[in-house]
Amino acid sequence: MFSILAGLNIVAQLVLAGLLLFLCLRTRSKGVIFLTALLLTSGIFNPIFQHFYHPYIDQWTAGEINNWLTQSMTIGEFILTVSYIKSFLYKSLFVVGLFLIYREWRQGKFRFPQPEHREELAA
Repeated sequence: MFSILAGLNIVAQLVLAGLLLFLCLRTRSKGVIFLTALLLTSGIFNPIFQHFYHPYIDQWTAGEINNWLTQSMTIGEFILTVSYIKSFLYKSLFVVGLFLIYREWRQGKFRFPQPEHREELAA
């Protein structure tokens, strides 16, 4: 059951990435390009972060690290704080992308060309 849900999640993310790439090419919007880059690179930056994060946590649990941080909070509090900071930064960047799209929409970048009247075409 889990593998089916994981597969559906991957398919949905690929479809979303494809649609965003199509919108990037179609509109050339800075906001859409920013959001697409943000969504596509989140999968790259998470493993890089985990590569440096997990050894520190492993040393902390083994008792090899003793500093002001380990004395002032537990491992659970540290993990929650880091996850909140990552979530806040990610959502802040997402809001910046939405603001860029809104600003471009207000400038009229996303308006479709108006169809010409039949009388003008006959003349």
